[in-house]
Amino acid sequence: MNVLTDSTSRLLSRWCDLPCSPIASSIARRWVAGMLTSWKLPLSPANEATIAELTSELVTNAVQHAAPPPCGSSGIRINVRAGATTIWLAVCDHDPTLPTRRAPDFFAESGRGLFLVEAQADQWGAVQHENGKYVWFSLQCHGGAQHPSEMPPADPSGCPER
Repeated sequence: MNVLTDSTSRLLSRWCDLPCSPIASSIARRWVAGMLTSWKLPLSPANEATIAELTSELVTNAVQHAAPPPCGSSGIRINVRAGATTIWLAVCDHDPTLPTRRAPDFFAESGRGLFLVEAQADQWGAVQHENGKYVWFSLQCHGGAQHPSEMPPADPSGCPER
């Protein structure tokens, strides 16, 4: 696992490469929880559970629906950022096809991921870039208003090449 720190940002920010594998969401949940704990953020148990669930949903979507990565590159990258009031997480993959939220079938075994993200995140979106796309969510966690300097960039360093 390759982890990078964005030391030029005023936000706390870390990157992690994940395998394009069914175990990726489990790795991502543990890694994100570890990062947030290491930053000593005052997160409530409810916020921690929501972040874990939304992380799992976005990573699972990338594993199940994105085109396979080019030979020799890692499958998925995640970026987690924390500001004074906001947690922001992006999942990057090589497929430029943007996700579409569909009406959930509550009797089906799958197909509710983006519905859950939309219902629980304060904001979410998907952005194409030259290396594929990233799907992101943000969650207000520490109370107070979000300051403009805490907004994630339009492109989180373009989900940089590995």
